[in-house]
Formats: sequence, C-alpha cells, structure tokens
Amino acid sequence: MSAALLAVTAESRRVSDTITVGYVLGAIALFVSLGVLLAFGARRGGHNVRMNHWRFWLGAACIAAAAIVGIIGYLQLSEEPLVNHQIPYLASAGAALIILSVLGGSLIVAEQVRADEYKIAELEAAVSALATAVAPDIEAPARRATGNPPGALDGPAL
Repeated sequence: MSAALLAVTAESRRVSDTITVGYVLGAIALFVSLGVLLAFGARRGGHNVRMNHWRFWLGAACIAAAAIVGIIGYLQLSEEPLVNHQIPYLASAGAALIILSVLGGSLIVAEQVRADEYKIAELEAAVSALATAVAPDIEAPARRATGNPPGALDGPAL
C-alpha cells in the first residue's frame, strides 16, 4: 500500500514540476517577446517613435502572450498521456488564452476607436474653418438682376 502511495505522490510531483516548468518557460518567453516588441516599437527606422499608442502596444503584447500560452499549453497537453492529468493544462492554459486574446483584441479596437475619434475631430475642425471662411460669400445679399432673365420674353405675354 505504501508503494502505491509513493507512486501516486511521485506522479503528482512530476505533474506539478511539469506545470511549473511550463509556466516558467511561458513567463520567460512572454518577457522576451514583450522586450522585443517594445524595442521594435521604441526605435524604428532610426528615429524614436513616441509611445502614445499604448493601447495598441499593450494589446499586441497580450495577443503575443496568448499565442505563447497557447503553444505552451498545447505542448504540455501533448506530452501528457493520461486524460485526467491533461485537465489542469487545458483549464489553466485555455482560460489564460481566452482572457489574453479578448483583452488584447479589446485594447487594439479601443486604440482604433480613439484614433478614429481624433481624425473625426480634425475633420470637424477643418469643416468649421472652411464654413467660417466661405460664410461671408454665402450670407451676402442677393445681387439685383440686370436685364431680362434668361428665357424671358421680350414683350408682354398674350
């Protein structure tokens, strides 16, 4: 009975060690990819790019993290032959994958909405400036017609 208990304990320890290694590798890959993403975003084409689009960059980092979590979760699932030992990998990696993907997509869409609002505000300002510039010509009193209007008869109508 003791040998069976030791075998179960050793198996559960192996599973927990595998989970720990998977998450450590995932965290390392996440930090490396985040560093590469930030380095690429900070210097592109030899000049500094302002990080005023933080929602986009954070969303891209979340999607990259979701991809890394998905790959590591898949690799951990494929290594485990027992279905009941696959459930923790599926639950933790699946939940993290969904949360990171939704968060990343939401941040990217929010950045696009912000950029669109800024462009709409610029267009409204341009239309307002154009209306102000053209207003004196439009609001001027009508000129009196000289002569007969086109298509008018020369004499009285019979």
